[in-house]
Amino acid sequence: MAIRMATSSRILSCTVTVPGARSMSSWWKSVEPAANDPILGVTEAFLADPNPDKVNVGVGAYRDDNGKPVVLECVREAERRISGNMNMEYLPMGGSLKMVEETLKLAYGETSEFINDKRIAAVQSLSGTGACRLFADFQKRFRPDSQIYIPVPTWANHHNIWRDALVPQRTYRYYLPETRGLDFAALMDDVKVIS
Repeated sequence: MAIRMATSSRILSCTVTVPGARSMSSWWKSVEPAANDPILGVTEAFLADPNPDKVNVGVGAYRDDNGKPVVLECVREAERRISGNMNMEYLPMGGSLKMVEETLKLAYGETSEFINDKRIAAVQSLSGTGACRLFADFQKRFRPDSQIYIPVPTWANHHNIWRDALVPQRTYRYYLPETRGLDFAALMDDVKVIS
């Protein structure tokens, strides 16, 4: 059996070839396409809009006046500093220990008691979605009695990740569209229910 997979930004294509078999299409009949993500839909609408004065306010990178991606100078400097140390070898299962250590310092502070007392566990992952998937699987395996609290709104795939890991979900509100800011009252109401 040979499996060939190809991906694009929104499509996963998979072809299965089994010697002597006529068709494997019945394998895929029950697979439904993923729902469109409303946040990514902003980018799709931007790309479809013929207006030359359009502005992409969706997900993505910083862009210049010509619509080309802009890489921040601080990112270029970080690349220059670390590029000499990259040997292209596989990293350990938890990722780069130095990357994890420095990230924890950035998030919690250089003198954090949580870091010093080794009360924080961390691993490096590929992307935010990858981190969510790792944590959902970790939760399922090591804390099967737990649940996840997911903000509303969030990325549509977050719900799928925890659903597929069989981790019960609860939601909490934090965003007030009218002000494009924090919905403190709703957040506090939900935190009281969670507590």
